[in-house]
Amino acid sequence: MKHLVASAVALLLTVAAPIVTASDAQSEPLRIEITDGVVAPLPYAVPDFVAENAAASTLARQISRVVAADLSGTGLFREIPKAAYISSITNFNSPVQYADWKAINAQALIVGAVHVNGNKVTVKFRLFDVFSGAALGDGLQFGGTTTSWRRMAHKVADAAYSRITGEGAYFDSRVVYVAETGPKNDRKKRLAIMDYDGANVKFLTDSRSLVLAPRFSPSGDRVLYTSYESGFPKIYVLDVASVGRRALANQPGTMTFAPRFSPDGKTVVYSLSSGGNTDIYRMAVNGGTPVRLTSAPSIETAPSFSPDGKQIVFESDRSGSQQLYSVP
Repeated sequence: MKHLVASAVALLLTVAAPIVTASDAQSEPLRIEITDGVVAPLPYAVPDFVAENAAASTLARQISRVVAADLSGTGLFREIPKAAYISSITNFNSPVQYADWKAINAQALIVGAVHVNGNKVTVKFRLFDVFSGAALGDGLQFGGTTTSWRRMAHKVADAAYSRITGEGAYFDSRVVYVAETGPKNDRKKRLAIMDYDGANVKFLTDSRSLVLAPRFSPSGDRVLYTSYESGFPKIYVLDVASVGRRALANQPGTMTFAPRFSPDGKTVVYSLSSGGNTDIYRMAVNGGTPVRLTSAPSIETAPSFSPDGKQIVFESDRSGSQQLYSVP
C-alpha cells in the first residue's frame, strides 16, 4: 500500500508547483513552499463477520461493528458503506473476489467469522490488500467468553491497524479514572475502569471517601491510587480482577500520596509527609521496608521513574522555587 501514498504525494507536489516562465526564472530562483500535508483516509470494507452457527449471529454482527468503529475513529480509515458492496462474504474460506472490491475502491478488506459454543466464543479474521490481490499477513484466531467479545473485537482492530500503518495499536486497552456523580455541593467520587471507547464501565471503589490520581501498573492488573478514607491521604494498591486492596507504606502518623509504578511494576515510588516535612520514598509493591531517597527540609513530591527505571525525577522547592531533580 506504500505505492498508493507515494503516488498521492507526487500528485500533490505536481499540482502545487507553480508555472514559471523563462523571464521569471531569470529574475529570481524557483521556490516551492509546502505548508501542510494532506492525508486522505484509507477506504476499507468490513462485511459482517460470518456466523458459523446460529448462536453466533448477533455477536458476529456486533464484533464487525466494533472493529469498524475502532478503525474509523482514528480518522485514518474510511469505511465503505454496505450499500456499495458488489460481493458478499458468506463463507470465511471462500476466495476473495478482488475485482468486486477494487471496483468500489476498497483498498483493504477485513473478513471474519464467529463461532459460539455455550459461553465460549471463537473469532477468526483475515486482512486483504485489495490492490495487490493478496492477504496482508496470516489469519488470526482469538478465543474467550461471550462476555469478552468486545475485547476480541478490539484485538482484531489492533491487528488490522498495526499491519496497515506499521504503528502500535491501542484499541485493546483500558482507562482507569475517577468517576464523579451528584450535585455540585455533594460530589461523590469512585474509581472506575472502562474500555478505551467508554464501554464496559466497572466501578472499583464505593463513594464513601475521596479518591485521587489512579495509575495502572505496566501489566494492567493493579491500580495505585490515593484515598482520604482515614481523613488523611494514604496510598492503596488494588487488584483489578478481585477488587481487593491494601494500604501501601501504612506508617502511623504519616501521609502518603503521588505514587508511581516502576517500569517493571515491581516497585513504587511516592511522597511521604511526616512532621511537616515531605520526602521521596521507594518500596516493593508487594511490601517490605520503605527506602528513603531524599532528606531535606524542603517539600519533595511528584516522583516518577525514568523509562529505563534507573532514575527517579521529582519536584522540589529546595532552591527557593519549584525545580526538577533526579536521584538514582
